[in-house]
Amino acid sequence: MRIHSSLASLLVPVVFLALFTPAEAYPEPGSSLPAGAKINDPITADLEQVLRTHIATWRSPQLEVFRWDLFPDVLVVDTRDFHLQDRMFTRLAYFVEKKGFSGTLMTNRQLSGRHGWNAHDYGPDGLASFYNTARAKMFTLNPEETALESVAIREGILVLQDERVAPGRGAVLSISRSSSAIERRYLLTHESFHGVFFSSLEYREFCFQLWDSLPEVERQFNRGFLDSLGYDSKDRLLAVNEFQASLMQQPLEYAASYFERFLARFAEQETHGTVKASSLVATAEALDAFLHSNLGLRAGETVFPVSQEAQGR
Repeated sequence: MRIHSSLASLLVPVVFLALFTPAEAYPEPGSSLPAGAKINDPITADLEQVLRTHIATWRSPQLEVFRWDLFPDVLVVDTRDFHLQDRMFTRLAYFVEKKGFSGTLMTNRQLSGRHGWNAHDYGPDGLASFYNTARAKMFTLNPEETALESVAIREGILVLQDERVAPGRGAVLSISRSSSAIERRYLLTHESFHGVFFSSLEYREFCFQLWDSLPEVERQFNRGFLDSLGYDSKDRLLAVNEFQASLMQQPLEYAASYFERFLARFAEQETHGTVKASSLVATAEALDAFLHSNLGLRAGETVFPVSQEAQGR
């Protein structure tokens, strides 16, 4: 099953930046959860169902949570708007991913007016570090953040141990209804490969091996790209995770033209070194081959119907 033509038209660097860099503004005030609110048990669904579920059928007016049928330890939190998504994930984004802020718990006052990302992904280690740091500092979290911790514990992404949490397995992804329909499809395709990365140890290990085998100039290019988006590129786990997702977010048939435009866009920022589109395509092909052989998946196609082989895993 091939990616929709409307989605293919988005596969250019300028749009990638528009989707992943912080928004200038968004509607205020937005929705929020009351103190003590709990998130419902996840609904098992494929990612196409996540996108097509009408907001009127949600069990909560603020959000709905799904369990990815192909990777049941991966949750997708779909929020009514960016405001609620920010209250749940933006402090996490700064703590786990943001250059110059990693390991820092920002207060709500400090976060005022800041937008994290339009979509999010967090694995067990980042979540555990965030919540344990908040416990140690007796830091007051938003109701949305405490509700997220509770559902992560229920689903085994975090494991409660006395007064601390330990990493379990899986991941939490998030998109929002503040994004347009085509943006949501594009974002969820990208985020889904973060979910695969966190869920599949064999894929994660392959990504690290592939990263280590790259010429230094190619790793430098990927780190420079992350820096340009505000990520902490010194975080090895984050760098490898974003590297693989950016390569896998589009089908291979679009990879060559995408990477040519991508390199042209970043040439002016001197982050490209001597990287060629053909090198990026070869790396994408290696990732795609591993995914297909071991997990029955293809680059850029997780949101769409996948093979029977994948459905049986």
